[in-house]
Amino acid sequence: MPKLIQQRDNFSWLLGALIFLLFSNALFTQLGFHQGQRLVNLTLMVTVVIAVWSVNEGGRWLNWKLGMSFIIISLMIGDSIMEENTLAIYQLASVFLFLSFTLYLCWIQVMFSGKVDGNTIVGSICIYTLLAVIWAFAYLIVEMLSPGSFTGLESGLWQENLEGLVYYSFVTLTTLGYGDITPAQPLARFMAYMEAITGIFYTTVLVASLIGMRMAHHSSHAHDQHPSENEK
Repeated sequence: MPKLIQQRDNFSWLLGALIFLLFSNALFTQLGFHQGQRLVNLTLMVTVVIAVWSVNEGGRWLNWKLGMSFIIISLMIGDSIMEENTLAIYQLASVFLFLSFTLYLCWIQVMFSGKVDGNTIVGSICIYTLLAVIWAFAYLIVEMLSPGSFTGLESGLWQENLEGLVYYSFVTLTTLGYGDITPAQPLARFMAYMEAITGIFYTTVLVASLIGMRMAHHSSHAHDQHPSENEK
């Protein structure tokens, strides 16, 4: 199954896992589940497992990703048992690093595949979604180390603030700026405008790259069908 996913529709699996993570987290918050902490941990573990198999880049990084996923899952299980913030900073840092490396592998596969097809388009959406989720975990780390960095958040476990900061991250990445959650300290404000710059830069580079790859593919295809006189 992993090989099939990687060859044909790997990014569809990853995008499905990311949407599942975002939707389930919003649903848990909306319904106010008492077991929200454990449910968020569970959805993160599912997302990590799917990310390991969907974006593997030919197996070169499989051992590294398996090791990282084992660490994350162990921390999530330990956190669910303890029900405290003792492991919070280690959870956030490990998920941040894992998703950042997953983003790197997605970027390589999308931008250097040399072709534009349905899987490439879905992969570009995955990258954009990963950017927002990664920034959300960066905000959570800042809020954990310096409480009060953001206004409009719930106090307590980081799982309770995940939905709010994911929402804030998407609002910032797309430069919407609703203002219901705002950065209140210098480091948080710095990260907010850096994310806005990242969102604009990524969109520009993505469109230019996809158009360039598409034109190069058509040019190469036309050249193969109609070789020049010197090549005949």
